[in-house]
Amino acid sequence: AGGKGVNVSRALLNFGIRTTATGIIGNNGKEGYFNLLDADGIDHDFYITGGTVRTNITIVSPETGTETHLREKGPLIHESALIEFSEKLLGLKVKYNNPANVKSDKDNTAFALVLFVFAGSLPNGLSKHTYRNLIETVKGWNCTAILDASGEAFKEGISAAPHFIKPNVNEVEDALGFLPLSNMDFIKAVETFHSMGVERVMISRGKDGILFSSGNGILEAKLYIEHPINTVGSGDCAVAGGVVGIIQNLNDEDTARLACAMGGANTLISGAGRFSKEKARELLACVKLNYLKTR
Repeated sequence: AGGKGVNVSRALLNFGIRTTATGIIGNNGKEGYFNLLDADGIDHDFYITGGTVRTNITIVSPETGTETHLREKGPLIHESALIEFSEKLLGLKVKYNNPANVKSDKDNTAFALVLFVFAGSLPNGLSKHTYRNLIETVKGWNCTAILDASGEAFKEGISAAPHFIKPNVNEVEDALGFLPLSNMDFIKAVETFHSMGVERVMISRGKDGILFSSGNGILEAKLYIEHPINTVGSGDCAVAGGVVGIIQNLNDEDTARLACAMGGANTLISGAGRFSKEKARELLACVKLNYLKTR
């Protein structure tokens, strides 16, 4: 069962953090999709609309390691569906604000803060302002908003100042109008995002690792994986690492190290967000940290 938000949920579950995966899903094919989520142990509560659940295919070349993505568009969603979907989000906010209703592998008080991760491409028919509007809504509920998107949806979304974003280099170009290549470019990008009100910035750079900043300096985290099998979902696992950093109040170095290790662990197994907690912890010691800029 795919989807960037679902991949984040699957990765967090590896660390004993239970979430609710949600979104807008077509009626046809939903049973098979929900069965896959149930098999993975992922709690879910989707808004169901007309149409068919879309299928995405990724072809990985064993010789070159290159990936080809075949992506269906999915059903056409009307803007009116967002009103009911927002009501579903409010219901989840109420649920997670009640510690007695929160399922955690440790205890029922692990979630003092309600976090919403908005991730992936927007459904067909929804405006580019969708993420911006949703982020403004949950911030109005005193909740934390996290954004991992691309194109106009990302550009509009960051105008609502989410707490945490994780663009890749092409998404930085979409949002800021320049492709970061040098260290100075990346520093400029991070500082620009901070100036827009984003508190935590993580930029994924593929095999070159990630950059992370919460305003206390810009960290570079790198991890060498000798024989990667699959990179699909590694960025989502890095987002999950950033979420763990928020929940556990980790410092910048530990957050960057964990996000990089989780993304690296994902490359060792086929599938998105499928890695062992033990492997991620093993890779923590292999992550190289360097400050591009101190505070």
